[in-house]
Amino acid sequence: MRIEKLRILNFRSLNDLEVDLEKYLSVVVGKNNSGKTSLLLALERFLGGGVTPRFEFDDFNLDFQIYLAKVLVGEAEAADPPHICGISLRLFINYEPNDDLANVGNKVIMDLDPANRTIVLDFHYHLTQENLVAMRREFAVQKARRGEKAVTAANFLRAEHHRYFNIARRSVQFDHVKNSVVEENYVDLIKEKIAVDDIISFKRINARRSVSNRDSDRGLSAMSAKIYKAMSADSGDGDVIETYKAALRDTDVQLDAIYAGLFKDVIADVRQFGGIREGDTQIRITSTLRHRDLLEENTTVMYGHGEDLPVLPESYNGLGYLNLISMIFEIKILLNEFKRVTAPRPADINLLFIEEPEAHTHPQMQAVFIKNIKELVGLTIVNADGVSRPLQTIVSTHSAHIVAECDFDDIKYFRKHAAKTSSRSIKDLRALYDSSGEPGHYRFLKQYLTLHRSQLFFADKAILVEGDTERILLPAMMRKMDQADACAAWASGKAPALALLSQNISVIEVGAHSHIYEIFLDFIGVKTLIVTDIDSGKEEVVERSDKEPQKVVSAHPIDGATHTSNFALRFYHGKGSEIAYFIGLTLAQKTVLKDGATGKWGPHPDGCVMCVFQVAEADEAGTSYHARSFEDAFFHINRAFMQAASKVDEDRVGFPSLVDRHLRNYLDKNGSSFEMAKNGIIKKPALAIDILLNSETVQQVIKNPEGKEKTFDIEFHNWKTPKYIEEGLAWIKQD
Repeated sequence: MRIEKLRILNFRSLNDLEVDLEKYLSVVVGKNNSGKTSLLLALERFLGGGVTPRFEFDDFNLDFQIYLAKVLVGEAEAADPPHICGISLRLFINYEPNDDLANVGNKVIMDLDPANRTIVLDFHYHLTQENLVAMRREFAVQKARRGEKAVTAANFLRAEHHRYFNIARRSVQFDHVKNSVVEENYVDLIKEKIAVDDIISFKRINARRSVSNRDSDRGLSAMSAKIYKAMSADSGDGDVIETYKAALRDTDVQLDAIYAGLFKDVIADVRQFGGIREGDTQIRITSTLRHRDLLEENTTVMYGHGEDLPVLPESYNGLGYLNLISMIFEIKILLNEFKRVTAPRPADINLLFIEEPEAHTHPQMQAVFIKNIKELVGLTIVNADGVSRPLQTIVSTHSAHIVAECDFDDIKYFRKHAAKTSSRSIKDLRALYDSSGEPGHYRFLKQYLTLHRSQLFFADKAILVEGDTERILLPAMMRKMDQADACAAWASGKAPALALLSQNISVIEVGAHSHIYEIFLDFIGVKTLIVTDIDSGKEEVVERSDKEPQKVVSAHPIDGATHTSNFALRFYHGKGSEIAYFIGLTLAQKTVLKDGATGKWGPHPDGCVMCVFQVAEADEAGTSYHARSFEDAFFHINRAFMQAASKVDEDRVGFPSLVDRHLRNYLDKNGSSFEMAKNGIIKKPALAIDILLNSETVQQVIKNPEGKEKTFDIEFHNWKTPKYIEEGLAWIKQD
């Protein structure tokens, strides 16, 4: 028996969230504030057990708050059926024919058709029709009584909602033929006194774990006592526990003799003051070591550093190890609690939520953790009597290291759009790539969604670049734009836009394969800038002696070019290889959008993907030129920078990444930047490093409209960013 899917309505940003859960492990990822913690809190409120959950007014989704206020004043009608009107958690549970159905067979299973093996459990914080009438009546009374001083509908609900909303638990019929829930047919689990805890047991490990490396902290040592208490209740560990108790009984006998001498004088004093009556009252101080209490204050976790070196207390270790060990301790405690040794058997479904296991741990430790998590928590809960029940684990994380090492199919991606959270299973990508006719692209994506590219799961925006040169130089180009915008904002007296380097932007190198990522980019829905080359070429007919003449496109400057060899540009624009179309595009026409009906990309003003490539621009002498690659464009507009930097001195390293004779021809004889880019580069990554090493910083004093001066450091001021990259960065910088 396991939870296949859950649905949450009206809880915070979870307006209507559906999450498919894997059989054993589900890894929930997404950028900050995407709803991962809200998922945990919703599960804890409804499934935490024991105390009746309490919801605050701010737990209602914002849209629902507005709707509820309108319902209160009669401007909107309540939902039908009324029990949907509130926060709800719905669980879709699948069971197998050989499962133990003792807890669900009595009234919880609502369809005895053997083909229907789905149970739907609803948990509501809801407003009944009767309570709605009462709430409206009381609001109207206070409004009439207090007049202008009456509280608003929102304030009334904030203060009084808990008087009218209450908890409901239901089993709802599921129609397996129509694959839908029959809302009107349900069993009230509270009225029927059906213990939900016997069906589902939920436990969590909080991200804010109670460990620190203060000298006074003994969090791990205290947890050792909890582990013992959890283990000792399970008779499966009987031999070890009985050995421990026997050792304590022997120690009691020895301590009795010691105590008799130790407290002899005290007992004599009691006798002297009449506290002991001869033949009647006897006092003895005896040892009563309690096996459950002894570990509470008398065990210490220590760290060894070799056989011949002394051990050190737990506070002497780093927070990463403290956190990891604390988490493992807590997992062991919870796994024993899942066994429910005081009950006949574990719950039918056991759900463990581990929040942000990466806290305080270094990348390698995070990778090791996720690799071993299935083995650590196990796949089932087995008590001492051999009764086995399944265990499902949910891990929420912000760690690209964890994502890079986990099973691709376990990932659940949370995306927040228009203040609402949605969830998608990454394994669904397989079907999307298959339907596109490119299943090989999915295999490529799985193979190369490495650590660096896994950052896309947590990014607000993304920039895809082709090569090493752009990847290395792009942060410097982003800083140049941020500094220029800050100077302009100060001069105009306006607040500067949020800096590029302060935004959550992932820069990913994809080579010439940005088109392979298109389904993934559309899937995660982040604003994306693709920085690529126009790759101009000229089609020519090549004569061959033994075969028919063949048309071949060879690299060629834009002037005279006929085609582009850049497949990604052709793919995202849905066009052929003729270069005239791409040269004629305006900046606004470079944003593209995927048509949901056809699955094809094309230009669209509302597109969330922009493809930028080289455009015509003038150099220092005013000569206009249209480059075909990044290096071509950079050389064209930075001839003066390269001339100055090539004169090696104590402040310059020159360009050892370039072929000297080609560089001299380019600088001294006004050579072609196309030829320089084609033949003059030894290693492109080294060129990017040379550019950074030859960069200079100057200070600039700028006055604002009030006449106040401010000094700005202008980095990389002695070279220019190609225009097409500036245009793309300006677009991605906007909200």
